Amino acid sequence: MPDPFVHITVSVLALWLFYNKKYRHYALYLFPLAVFPDIDHLIPNEHRILFHTLFILVPAIGAALYARFKMKNNALYHVMCIASFLLLSHLVLDFFTDAGVPLLYPLVATKYSFTYEILLSHGSVTLIPEPRAAFVQSEVWGILLVGIALPLVLFINKHVPFAKSRALEAA
Repeated sequence: MPDPFVHITVSVLALWLFYNKKYRHYALYLFPLAVFPDIDHLIPNEHRILFHTLFILVPAIGAALYARFKMKNNALYHVMCIASFLLLSHLVLDFFTDAGVPLLYPLVATKYSFTYEILLSHGSVTLIPEPRAAFVQSEVWGILLVGIALPLVLFINKHVPFAKSRALEAA
């Protein structure tokens, strides 16, 4: 399981490196959200159940959409996007552990995870379910996925035309 330091460092570093320079400093204020899902440690027998679901993202994404389209508040929109990313990065990093996460918890109690490890053997790369002399642990793949997802989302956000928001940014 990634410790709180890994959750915070990976998500804030990804935001700092790839997010809009005008708004990325908000990641330094919102970094506790990177470990917020682990608050269910305080509830006996509930760790990785209540707050490790995709439904934890609903308020942050809803607030981001409301700020973007109803309030036309660009700063609040970026703050909520950063908050959504910090929460999502926690789920993604925990997804790459043996314990997994119940992504759709109240609807489905199944825990999902990616626990394969990559082996380099005679120049070929192989995915195997049981580790044998692992080269890279699956948690590293979670960190890489978070690092790749943010630039991709930002690229899409920059190049998808939002007529109203572009007009506001130009003003």
